[in-house]
Amino acid sequence: MRLSARALRLGALLVLLAGGCASPGRRPEPPPEVVPQVLPAPETPPAAGPEPPAPPPVAAPPAPVPSLPAAVRIGLATDLDELTLACCEAGASAEADDERWEPASAVRVRPAAGGAAPPVWRLQVAAVREENEAATLARRLEQLGGARANARFDAASGLYRVRLGAWPTREAAEAAGRRLQGRGLDAFWTVSEGAGLSDPALEVLIDGRARRVPGRRFVLRAPAGGALAHAGRRYRGALVAFLNGRGRLNLVNELPLEDYLRGVVPSELGPDSYPELEALKAQAVAARSYTLRNLNGFAEEGYDLCGTPKCQVYGGRGAEHPLSDRAIAETAGEVLVWHGAPIDALYSATCGGHTEDVEVVFPLKREPYLSGVSCIEAGASRLAAAAGTPAWPRAVTARAIEGLPGRLGSARDLELAVARLVAAAGLAPPADRLASLEGAEVRRFLASQLGAAISPGVFLRPGAGGEAAGAEAVRWSDAERALAAWLAADLEEGAAQGRPLAGARAEELLLRLAAGAGLVEPRPARFDSLRGRDLAVRTAGGEVGYRLERGVAALRDDGSGPRASELALAAGDPLVLWLAGGRLAAVVQEVAAGAPLLERSHSRSIWTRYRSDAELSVTVRQRFPGFDFAGLDILARGISGRVGRLLLRGRDGSTVEVSGLAVRWTLDLPDTLFSVRRVTRGGGASGWQFTGRGWGHGVGLCQFGAFAMARRGLGYRDLLAHYYPGARFERLESGGRDRLR
Repeated sequence: MRLSARALRLGALLVLLAGGCASPGRRPEPPPEVVPQVLPAPETPPAAGPEPPAPPPVAAPPAPVPSLPAAVRIGLATDLDELTLACCEAGASAEADDERWEPASAVRVRPAAGGAAPPVWRLQVAAVREENEAATLARRLEQLGGARANARFDAASGLYRVRLGAWPTREAAEAAGRRLQGRGLDAFWTVSEGAGLSDPALEVLIDGRARRVPGRRFVLRAPAGGALAHAGRRYRGALVAFLNGRGRLNLVNELPLEDYLRGVVPSELGPDSYPELEALKAQAVAARSYTLRNLNGFAEEGYDLCGTPKCQVYGGRGAEHPLSDRAIAETAGEVLVWHGAPIDALYSATCGGHTEDVEVVFPLKREPYLSGVSCIEAGASRLAAAAGTPAWPRAVTARAIEGLPGRLGSARDLELAVARLVAAAGLAPPADRLASLEGAEVRRFLASQLGAAISPGVFLRPGAGGEAAGAEAVRWSDAERALAAWLAADLEEGAAQGRPLAGARAEELLLRLAAGAGLVEPRPARFDSLRGRDLAVRTAGGEVGYRLERGVAALRDDGSGPRASELALAAGDPLVLWLAGGRLAAVVQEVAAGAPLLERSHSRSIWTRYRSDAELSVTVRQRFPGFDFAGLDILARGISGRVGRLLLRGRDGSTVEVSGLAVRWTLDLPDTLFSVRRVTRGGGASGWQFTGRGWGHGVGLCQFGAFAMARRGLGYRDLLAHYYPGARFERLESGGRDRLR
């Protein structure tokens, strides 16, 4: 059997988990402003959700979820005056209060007459995507207009509607709006809202008969395995007409969690455009975790999550796909947890090379597992092979043992090499000679030379040591177990086949001996970044940094053994780092045979936008009524280079500071990872040129990055561990949970 870095991974991982890191960890720097080569990307980009509702100011871990919920409730539409539910497949049923029906035709539902107090009229000023931005705008409107303002989420559009005041008639509302126009309220329209419920009830027209049903819910349930249709889409489970506090109807799809995911995963990461099972499995676990973390997010509206990018894109039964169905089934119940609770598993379409710390984009959030990490979208980092690098494994042993013979072709050569190893270990070996390369003689000689550094039982043939050797084996290190296994297999097999212990096999033995004596150590890791000669990796113990000193070997292993090669390293790539005396001796990149490099970017990760002064003035005034925009300054950036705080300057000298995701919406840009410069175009018109990368908020999992990493051969747990560092895997069952290791 041939020893390779791949063969030592399991033992090395156990060693790593038991010990500390050799070098202090370093935080990766933001990626440089480079334009990566373009990968011919799929035409359909992944969805850019979710964009979460802001958490309460006090960040406390949510209560652990002990088991999977019986069903989840997804808001499809809100504030409807009337709802018609198409019907029905055989076996469909309807229920409200204590009544049950088996309808044969479409069902119409309305709020019951007298169920709501008289409506009031309000001024709708804006519909914005981000909750913090909506709340800020509402407070500004209150100051401007001297009337109550609020922001309410609309499930169908995924926007927060910002409304001001409450007047008894449309005329009174419009008159108030005209008065406010002179104070900076440039655009508005009048809308009516219910003023509250008294004696809530629904009017249901079913099979030609109208019924007044008390309560707030009417449920139309699909038969097992069937679906219900609404607005051109089909949905599993049940469609619920819910009477909200404004006296109008919300449409809710209520269905099992795993069925819900069948409509989410292909909507967020299309299997036809991104046909990588491991990426889809990562998306499934992230979506499941996000769902459980955000249950009851809109409880007063009768649902848990919306079906838009504000929460997660949900396409119903029509979006389902066999490949994403398989990904969901193979990860059934699996979630990521932090302190026992499902994580807020945010994700976005592309990240432009580096994800961002969550507090930069969502200032009220503080989640350690949502810290910025490098992404394959940054392109490949090149690590050149050192000139004159010895062949594997001499590239490692020569860094730990001085004076090795040029080749190991005889018993005398191996004897000399072991003597040099013994000296490097600081031992005084007994006078002894290696008489031959026969297996039993090699074992005897090694035990005599290294018995003080390696457990003597390692060198016994299996069964030769009786119970004493078996008891001793319990205390062996992982490197000693690996050495014993190699001696029991490769040494004995070679002897049986008449193959001499020389050349490559002798070099392999020497590496095993050096590892057993503690002179060299393999450490599995994942590549993070390379800045000059500083290598940053992620290990089971966290982020670690190493200095690439002169002579460090770079080797590539595609399953046939490590070979010296220039390495094209992308974030998340598996590595084995070989240390000699605590210093980096070799970097071995493990790749699947035939895996593409994918060192390029998604086609939508690089973008430019021009905004004239006039355009920006309108955009800014929509969010900050009365503010006369004159210019902007960037105040702070995050680890990825994303703009965390922006200062808007007004013509009258006033300023407004914008933070987090609101920067994106205020400037109407695809992402906050941008640079900006003042430009003047033909005709003397002035404006602002924005050049950026990424598409979405850039926090958590990068969907295209996960797809690209999966194509390099990484598994879904590798992807999730990279993008959500520190989170743990659990499988939730209907009645309990299991820890996944």
